[in-house]
Amino acid sequence: NAANCFIHIYNADGSRAEMCGNAARCVGYLIMSEKGTEHITIELVNKRILECFKVGDKSIKVNMGKPLLNWHEIPLSTECDTLHLPIELEMLKDPVAVNIGNPHIVFFVDNISEIPLRNLGPKLENHVLFPQKINISIAQVEKSGEIALRVWERGTGITASCGSAACAALVASTLRGYLTAQQTSVDLPGGRLLIEWANNVFMTGDIGFL
Repeated sequence: NAANCFIHIYNADGSRAEMCGNAARCVGYLIMSEKGTEHITIELVNKRILECFKVGDKSIKVNMGKPLLNWHEIPLSTECDTLHLPIELEMLKDPVAVNIGNPHIVFFVDNISEIPLRNLGPKLENHVLFPQKINISIAQVEKSGEIALRVWERGTGITASCGSAACAALVASTLRGYLTAQQTSVDLPGGRLLIEWANNVFMTGDIGFL
């Protein structure tokens, strides 16, 4: 009774996902279209409540909630500075950890296309520092202030888009001082998302039909 609907989300390996911002956008659009409303709430398995707003014909904005930044909230297996995790693997090092309903680390690089994510993803996902495994983002902050992003999702692998990863990337970029505005576009292989951080994190993107 806490929300208009409750959704279960499953990864490609059959494990249950705690969060999927893109799924929330799609489910939100379908329910709002059916009910003829412009606002609904969705409850996830982790008890987080997401608010969905229709802001255009096929554009949905989701209130993803507050990012969690303490080491035990990520969670990590041992106390660490979440702005500078002691992880280095080949050309990747010094990531930021953020929990936006699920755990993420964000690495910053000059060229995301040069990173062999298919090889490094499984090693990082199963790193001993992450008792619940981890989602991995490779971020490139452009001079324009936009972020180019590639993602390895726990339980799934490389994906074309990940809404929670885009949110984590904006939070991490802001905390590191790479962005001055707490709003930017995040470009993923599957499309573009607008991310805003004003206490809570908001994600806006279009939906489409396959």
